[in-house]
Amino acid sequence: MISSVAIERKMKALSATGDIVDAMKAYAGVAIRKTEELITNVREFEGNILSALAGIMSCNGMLANGRPQGERRLLVAFGSAQGFCGPFNEKMADVVTGMKGEGDSLFIVGRRLRSSLSLRGGEETGFLDSVVSVGGIASALRECLSQLLRLYRDGEYYTLTLVYTSFSGKSAEIAVEQVLPPDVVRVPAVQAGKPEVLLYLDQKLIFERLLEQFLGISLYRCFLESLRSENRYRLISMDGASDTIRRSIAGLDSLGKYARQEEVTEEMLEILGSGGFFGY
Repeated sequence: MISSVAIERKMKALSATGDIVDAMKAYAGVAIRKTEELITNVREFEGNILSALAGIMSCNGMLANGRPQGERRLLVAFGSAQGFCGPFNEKMADVVTGMKGEGDSLFIVGRRLRSSLSLRGGEETGFLDSVVSVGGIASALRECLSQLLRLYRDGEYYTLTLVYTSFSGKSAEIAVEQVLPPDVVRVPAVQAGKPEVLLYLDQKLIFERLLEQFLGISLYRCFLESLRSENRYRLISMDGASDTIRRSIAGLDSLGKYARQEEVTEEMLEILGSGGFFGY
């Protein structure tokens, strides 16, 4: 039978692991709060940019352009740079593998997602590691925007589609959003048939700047959404780990008491058997 000393060592090791898990839970909670504070404002700004795009495209008759046959898509899939987030990357890898068609190209964000996709035999056109905090989004966004614009222009793609994980309440879903060309038909300003906007600046320049702003803010929101979802998955996984550690420590504590009782009994029997108890 295992000794009480060995059981105590195991309990201390589990307790130390529990402290690490609690720290990871606290970090995940902070990340979730920060991203949730930003997402609402970012969505509103993104909607304003899309409305402005709808207005200028309506003025120039750009809304009636049909999609070409056999269009090529550039898919941008968001995963994580770190582990311990449950099935976060595996679910994304399953969805991307299922939706990727012939002629589509894949840009991967996050090395953990990249590993999951490589196991499924997926090929990539571009890669950028994901962020681990809100503070790292700005630099990652600049690099991501630069690479995607180059790929989109040089590769002659028709659509650029963002694929990311989004949490609504307590449930997670994989969202698929087309950002290029912008889907402005659903904008209320276009549907309502508002009067044309009077523009005195170069309309082509305005359109290009708005398009760049729209792509940038959409990518920024996806980084936020993905980071929030990753940490929600991590929080769920760490809650499960905490429960497992607590149960293990409780079980070891009971086992340790039993082992200690057995050791004391054995020591007493040895003393009685040797006659030392009677002073011989």
